Amino acid sequence: MTEETTDLYINASGSSAVTLEKTNHSSAVTGSQLGDLMIYPIVPIMFFSNLGLITNSLNVAVFIKMGLTETTNISMLSLAVSDFLSCLLGLWTYLCYIPEFRNIPNLPFEPIEVSSETGSNLRPYVTRTGALITAFITLERCLCVVLPMKVKRIITIPVTRITMIVIYAITLIPYTAHPLFTTMGWKYYPHLNKTLIGAIPTNNSIAPIFLTIIMYLVGFIFLLSAIIIILVCTLFLVITLAKSLRWRDSMRKQTQPRASSGQTSSQKPSESRKEDRLIKMVVVIATLFIVSHLPGTILIFVLPVADDYVEKNFNDPSAMLQVSFIFAFELVNNSVSFFVYYLIGTKFRFTFRQMFGLKNANSTS
Repeated sequence: MTEETTDLYINASGSSAVTLEKTNHSSAVTGSQLGDLMIYPIVPIMFFSNLGLITNSLNVAVFIKMGLTETTNISMLSLAVSDFLSCLLGLWTYLCYIPEFRNIPNLPFEPIEVSSETGSNLRPYVTRTGALITAFITLERCLCVVLPMKVKRIITIPVTRITMIVIYAITLIPYTAHPLFTTMGWKYYPHLNKTLIGAIPTNNSIAPIFLTIIMYLVGFIFLLSAIIIILVCTLFLVITLAKSLRWRDSMRKQTQPRASSGQTSSQKPSESRKEDRLIKMVVVIATLFIVSHLPGTILIFVLPVADDYVEKNFNDPSAMLQVSFIFAFELVNNSVSFFVYYLIGTKFRFTFRQMFGLKNANSTS
């Protein structure tokens, strides 16, 4: 980057997207300082990005092997693809901040500027995709509890597929408006005495209007809607699961005397046990989402009403560290779902072990 200073602000379309704009503020961060600052969170970000690429590749392979004949598998597969893309963009973004990469001879582009346009600015749209899919998954589980006899007619396989396509479309298509704000092209860097590919502001007069629309649509409306649905549905599922466990305990206590006297005991059907495991898995996934996105969500909703705080703090180098650790926190959620599926989902575990020739579990029920 040039020796000109840069002013930092958080792109409200995503909690971890940071856009750089030229300014004359003396307190702002220079390009070289920016690259050096990003070294601190790189280790956890690179670790969870690489972990997420591996685990979500396994998720995709296992769900395809299990077959897309169940709506849950389609939703989980779509979520795995979203998480994979999020980890890939995270890896690319922070790879460009590593000094060894930035200093590669004859690199034809300016790493930090290009990674901002092709990585950190795109990733929030992908995370919104994952948020809406998670909301759909929790809502489907709630409907299974509330309307067990009708849910199969309401949420069919075609409906689920169309819903996944629509979610991807409404969250990713707005990103195509970014060329209105910034384009990629050749620009001269005096301190390097080189012409490299970098980010070029368009100074388009209608860009602020589109930015505002995208900011509130993707950054606020989509995120707020997803969080409300996930919170409400997760609380409902936790209560339902607790009732189910209490019912199971009471039935076990009732059947113990009958078993000792030789009477036949009634057991909870395997379908109900399977439903409990699905609820438990969805609750864990939803809870991970809520916890990992909480810091970024708070930041997004504080920004519009805290102009003084933003002006005071987001020209400070520590702001970049705050945003980067929020980034890392979100990547944890994107990378650990495989372990949840494996530990709780018996069919997922059975299929995974079968695919890799491991000694299999006893049951897939």
